[in-house]
Amino acid sequence: MTRSSTRSLQLLLIFRLLLIFTKLSYIASLSLTIGTCNLWNVMFNWRVRVQHIAELIKENEIDIMAFQEVRQTVLKTYPATSQLDEFKSLLPEFKWTFSRVAGEVSKPLNSYWYEWNKEGLGILSRKQIIASTVINFTSVGQTDTNPRIALHVKIRLDPSTFVNVIVVHFSYDRHQQCSNAEELMRYISTLELFNVIILGDFNAYTDFPGPMDMFTSKRQSSCFIKRYPNLSYLIGTFKDAWISFDSHDSTGFTFSNMPEPGLVNRPDRIIISKNLTVKQISVTGNGLAYKNNLYTSVLRNRALTVIQTSYDSFMGRHGYSCFHDCGPHGSCRCGVCIHGGNKLNCNIPDCNECTSWVFLLFLFFVVSFCVAVVTLFYSMVKALVVSSRFNQELVWDILGYRCCLFNKGLFLKIDIVPRKYKSKMASFFVICRLPPFVLMFLMSIYLFSLLCFFNVIFNDSINLIYSVLPEEMFPSDHLMVFTKLSL
Repeated sequence: MTRSSTRSLQLLLIFRLLLIFTKLSYIASLSLTIGTCNLWNVMFNWRVRVQHIAELIKENEIDIMAFQEVRQTVLKTYPATSQLDEFKSLLPEFKWTFSRVAGEVSKPLNSYWYEWNKEGLGILSRKQIIASTVINFTSVGQTDTNPRIALHVKIRLDPSTFVNVIVVHFSYDRHQQCSNAEELMRYISTLELFNVIILGDFNAYTDFPGPMDMFTSKRQSSCFIKRYPNLSYLIGTFKDAWISFDSHDSTGFTFSNMPEPGLVNRPDRIIISKNLTVKQISVTGNGLAYKNNLYTSVLRNRALTVIQTSYDSFMGRHGYSCFHDCGPHGSCRCGVCIHGGNKLNCNIPDCNECTSWVFLLFLFFVVSFCVAVVTLFYSMVKALVVSSRFNQELVWDILGYRCCLFNKGLFLKIDIVPRKYKSKMASFFVICRLPPFVLMFLMSIYLFSLLCFFNVIFNDSINLIYSVLPEEMFPSDHLMVFTKLSL
């Protein structure tokens, strides 16, 4: 073999190796991480929870995120807003979103608020959404009167590869669950969808696997046997991502992420086409990390809510102030839920902790505190100015060290303000003409007294803020599920 032939073979081998490497890199790039989370609508401290959920999405590098129980404000006289809007501001890399309202929200009796009046589903995506559709499920029976929908989005992963993502929140009624599953199977079959990912809250029960069997099991589903024998050919065309992954360190249970009854079920699932491969799957969002890291944020949010409710009382609003029912273990007072049972509810302005007088007193204390802090700062600056004018050589000669505090000017009246401003300032801040140390001492005593009076006067409101329900120390009543898939 000639040298030129050998060189040609070497070049050909290198080219083939590069081609194989390129293909492997291309295949490796065709992966995505997708997750689902039931948002628990606007329950307990939404302003804090949204920050935590956004951090979970960032930490786990999720590309596509599906949400259930997404609240929206849809009113003619009010700008349309959605919980997804808050995620978009926290996660600007998610450039594509799609959401749709399913139905009206049942407000607690005598509620005066008008926000968050609709609820539905939503999806965030780093990848381009090129098509979106709403699937309206038929309502059957009278047990579950909530309208049920699904969202279908077609997402482009690269110029020639797409996935069909379907977000669901099935009915809790078993009969209607079968109907929801059957209608979704018909939809997928009619459109001949490929690379399908179905995820969300299936409201699946361990003692009633029928709806899930329609997607993942080769055996006849009880739903099929009873109602839909003509769809039997579709049985087992999908797989449960959690079950298909061999290595697990937990049961995959996602509900209830609460002290009671604890994790007893797996309603939140990711169902995928059999050609997709699960590289990793996990659950996240337990209450321990949330409580350890965000307890102070929860208290701050509760304090802001009590202040806002006091303002509502001042503005003449009246009624139930919480955005949700506080459940059997809590009562609603001043916009927050407190422990002690469900017999302590009160409507504003009848709650002593957030009356209009409470709001006015709070304003007085805020203004007084700010004035005192500014005055104290002024006295400190004044002391520094006086000290800078003092020749410390005398102290050095007497004591052997220098100290700016040995200055009689600090205890005497002294002017440091230009003359043209004196008359104006004197009319407003007569106290500022006192000697620096005297002024500092008086302001320190005043601030201390102000804080003591604050604790006494607002004692009931402070106790209300600290009366946190155990349920509040969880980011949601469902854990988040996410999986990394390859195509």
